[in-house]
Amino acid sequence: MTTIPKIVDVSREELVERARALRPRIAELAEKHERDHRISDEIIEEMRAQDFFRLVQPKRFGGLEYDATTMIRCLFEFASGDASTAWVAALAVVHQWLFAQFPIECQEEIWGDNPGAVGCGSYAPAGECLAVDGGFKISGEYHFTSGADIADWILLGVFFPPENEGDKPAPGFTYARREDLEVLDNWHVMGLAATGSKTVVCKDLFVPGHRKVTFEELASGNSPGCQAHGSNLYRYPMMSFIPYTIATAAVGALNGALEAFTDSVNGRVTRGAVVLGGARVREFQAVQMRIGRAAANLKAAKAMLFEQLADGHEKVIVRGETLDVADRMEHRITQAKMIELSVEGLDEIFAAVGGQGINHSNVVQRAWRDAHAIAHHVSFNWDAVSSMYGQHLLGLEPQGQY
Repeated sequence: MTTIPKIVDVSREELVERARALRPRIAELAEKHERDHRISDEIIEEMRAQDFFRLVQPKRFGGLEYDATTMIRCLFEFASGDASTAWVAALAVVHQWLFAQFPIECQEEIWGDNPGAVGCGSYAPAGECLAVDGGFKISGEYHFTSGADIADWILLGVFFPPENEGDKPAPGFTYARREDLEVLDNWHVMGLAATGSKTVVCKDLFVPGHRKVTFEELASGNSPGCQAHGSNLYRYPMMSFIPYTIATAAVGALNGALEAFTDSVNGRVTRGAVVLGGARVREFQAVQMRIGRAAANLKAAKAMLFEQLADGHEKVIVRGETLDVADRMEHRITQAKMIELSVEGLDEIFAAVGGQGINHSNVVQRAWRDAHAIAHHVSFNWDAVSSMYGQHLLGLEPQGQY
């Protein structure tokens, strides 16, 4: 039987303050992390020591079982320092919630010897999954595994073989220990460069049957883990919970870039190449307008984000309801729109940052690249998600993930 770790109380506000205090160190390391194509163990261990990975971990295994809003507030502070760090941290945090959706035997295996274990994953069903005695054999290449260098366990998306003749394969997820997978050093990209979203490879890897959960179970609000814990925190459908964690990286990137740019223009003057030398940059109406537009986009994105989180909290946590299709559509359009707003806001700032803005050490250019990379994530494709939302409003069957 797994020994239950002692839960040391830390308040929600204290966790947010800890995240805010860690932000300068995250920003300081951002350029190094980008050069290394990964987040350092130093930052991950600091986050572990400060209890961030316990935010949505079950109390049964030493977690805090706090709400989604507290989690997002912490991740927003990380992202204001560096979007890549926030992206990896978000997945490490939210995989505690995802671990908790699996059968309890799987959770005991993950946390039994290491209550601080963290995960990441490659979500798209790929490779080959064969049924064998006691479980499955997995082979294939799994891409975009953000945080593969720092995770203890890595989630793999698969199609589980049908249990009964005539059934279709069931999309879902399993977990593998990182040491059982080969991690390819192939992450060389223009944005989110520090996330280390590498490819992992396995061949005839055995995974026991208890490391299985289907996408249908994760969308139901009644997964095997939810039934075991009896906490409403684990009743959220997967797509109404997980995407917020990484979408917040874009909003935080806009926040950090806006603050950095505003501070920089206050003391800047022109050198006289195109505009008369010595003119104060902050006096240009074009600069004022771009800052105003970016700030408005940030305000709109945060309003959408926290309003939707509050709505979900009331329905799932307070009332114990299962989110219906209409609720899930609201979550999905919010997640995608807050990214579009963030990208537009960063486009405004980047257009005014000048020649200094193309330097790798410049905060704005990194935030701009990272946000554009986030917008390319399949879950946030604005054309696809807005179309899906329109289908729902027109009374059609929504085509997509929700």
